[in-house]
Amino acid sequence: MKFTLLIACSLFAWQAYSQRPSTDLVPNGSFEVVTDVPYTYDQLKVAKGWTNVTLGLSEVFDSTASFKTVGLPINDYGTIIPIHGSRCAGFFAWKDDMRRNWEGGAEDPFKTGWSAYSEYLMIPLAKPLEAGKTYKFSMQLALSANSDRAVSGIGAYFSPIALRGEHRRFLQEKAQVATEDILLERGTWTTIKGAFEADGGEEYAVIGVFPYVGFDTKRIVEGPDNQYAYYYLDNLVLTVDQAAE
Repeated sequence: MKFTLLIACSLFAWQAYSQRPSTDLVPNGSFEVVTDVPYTYDQLKVAKGWTNVTLGLSEVFDSTASFKTVGLPINDYGTIIPIHGSRCAGFFAWKDDMRRNWEGGAEDPFKTGWSAYSEYLMIPLAKPLEAGKTYKFSMQLALSANSDRAVSGIGAYFSPIALRGEHRRFLQEKAQVATEDILLERGTWTTIKGAFEADGGEEYAVIGVFPYVGFDTKRIVEGPDNQYAYYYLDNLVLTVDQAAE
């Protein structure tokens, strides 16, 4: 499979995406269609088509929800305004699943083998990808204001099958589009985009951290911290690259 890894550029606003392209292959890529109004954490399932890949459960943020949990623009993870519409999603890209560093001890939480928690979101594509065709993908990410860590390696893997893992660890698949840069901008939407040639038959988009394409971390506060990197997600778009036709 040929692929291109990613470029990230910060945006303060992105009016070009106020209208989603009719050729977009990611249904509900802005999380606007819901079966119910989210009112607390772990309710990605209310966004039509979206599911969690592992035991880690992601969120949908809504302007009518309580600011104490998943409201907009204020919520428990920070403050954010969706790029498109009145909703967005969010997930833990990385979190220490064992001991908080303010509980004592000098053990490095990034050492090999440390228990890392990570969440993944998945949705079926509007139709399978065609072998040999080049596709363009983009999505918007913003590090939450309350995150004390930031990471790289966030991207999209396009899978021929629905993935499922009975765990909360990193997936080992290799993303077709991902960022090599650590996404440090708190509360600012960043574009992750790239192009790739499909093998053919890819039917699902999986979003999360993919260490196989490169993974790095950064502490963005001094002293003890909350040891997590939480990112808001919005406006996923996948289209055929007409210029490559």
